[in-house]
Amino acid sequence: MPSQYTKLHWDLGTAYDLFVSQIAIYEPDRVGLRASWAAGVRSRLALEDRQVLENFWQVYFLPLHLIFKTPAPKDTAAMLGFLETIPAEKRLEALTLRHETPNDVQEVFCGTTSRNKWTHTEKELISAYYARNRRNLPPTLLELVYNNWAHRELYGHHYLHALKAYAESFFFEEEHRILPALRQGLSHAQMRAGTLPLTAMLEELSSGVRWAEIAAAQKLYLAPSFWGAPFLFTEELNASTILVIFGARPDDMALIPGDIVPDNLLRGLKALAEPTRLRILRTLAHTPQTAAHLSRVLRLRPPTVNHHLMELRMAGMVQVIISLEGDRYYATRFEGFETTQDLLSRFVNEE
Repeated sequence: MPSQYTKLHWDLGTAYDLFVSQIAIYEPDRVGLRASWAAGVRSRLALEDRQVLENFWQVYFLPLHLIFKTPAPKDTAAMLGFLETIPAEKRLEALTLRHETPNDVQEVFCGTTSRNKWTHTEKELISAYYARNRRNLPPTLLELVYNNWAHRELYGHHYLHALKAYAESFFFEEEHRILPALRQGLSHAQMRAGTLPLTAMLEELSSGVRWAEIAAAQKLYLAPSFWGAPFLFTEELNASTILVIFGARPDDMALIPGDIVPDNLLRGLKALAEPTRLRILRTLAHTPQTAAHLSRVLRLRPPTVNHHLMELRMAGMVQVIISLEGDRYYATRFEGFETTQDLLSRFVNEE
């Protein structure tokens, strides 16, 4: 059940997956999606549309704040219609400026013109903003951000055209496939909210994430995503309200339409079929540890540890504990072993 200090609300709409699915299509390794299939989806788009969407994900973030404002039924058509009501010169601002965007950063973006080049100080300010959001922009991408803002009206036209092309070539059909799973996921989450403490419910929905900041929110909106599983996506809508997108893809369902073998089964088997990951699981079974400490204990390079932790996280085999200060601790999640064993048994015994 929710914390007595947190008001829990629910949201539903395929518009969230209209955007989340693009992350998977453009960064297939991030979610374990077959790269050749993702490339096939991208190839359905004209080159210019493909590049517009690719560039968007290189330099911008998931526009959850804007999707949240989309009128019901919050599907693809509603999202595209909502974007069309926003003047072309204002679309980039609507898509990218969030409650958390500092005022000085907003002033630089909104004051950008083709005749008003960024100063060295302004470039440092923008770079620092991206770094705080876990993204380091090389000079070429920083220049891309500048050009988008300097020609924002043109960008607004190009982006909406590319998003429509993506919907027409792939997502209009896809949303019909995933909507029943989203409804089922929402119903399941609402049922669990009535029986579990908030932190435990969120940990279950995310296959292992315990996030102190989310649990401390005064108001929480939860919405399911098929393409986002098993990740949590969060957005601070205002000082007291957080939107959380949780994974709602059934364990026995694959990301790729028509695939028979569930992604969760493949991820689980892959996670366990590697000696270093088994060593990590054995170490984390004793006490939660940070990635840095784990690196020292096992004498592994930090990038190696981070890679293996991500593989285990994708398989639901590590618990991630995020403190209010943002520190991340990892622990073995035994429920992940049971899920993989159950999926394997069900798959091989299915008629």
